[in-house]
Amino acid sequence: MHSEVLYTTEQGYIDGTVAAVELFDGALLQMIGRGQGTIDWAGTHGSIEWTNFPPRRADGAFLPDITGIIRLEGHDRPIMYRMNGISLLPDEQGRRLFSGPVRWYTDDPGLLWLNDRWGYEEGVLEPETLQFRSTAHLLNPESPG
Repeated sequence: MHSEVLYTTEQGYIDGTVAAVELFDGALLQMIGRGQGTIDWAGTHGSIEWTNFPPRRADGAFLPDITGIIRLEGHDRPIMYRMNGISLLPDEQGRRLFSGPVRWYTDDPGLLWLNDRWGYEEGVLEPETLQFRSTAHLLNPESPG
């Protein structure tokens, strides 16, 4: 299996869409938020919008659980995607690193091959602004030698 960069994004949460609910005297904190951004898909530009419903680990880090839509210029049909991953506690600069597997679903005739692939996405969230950058890598299967 080998990987290649499929796209990069600039994204952020939409103001007023992040909510948290503390349950069981703080033993569980569940959040939800909506976001949007831009995408550069191998030179084709587009938009991305999503909802994140991340559960919180015992150490306080949230685990991405994102479902969204990608719209690319020149394509009439959207690409749906799902990403579930891990998030690290803040680094020395206060940023949160995240990564996880991603799947794409589409009925766009020119992108049907995406339905048979998966990848991983990694990025950096700036907690102060709730803005982040990410890169998605496409994983291509190879026949065993």
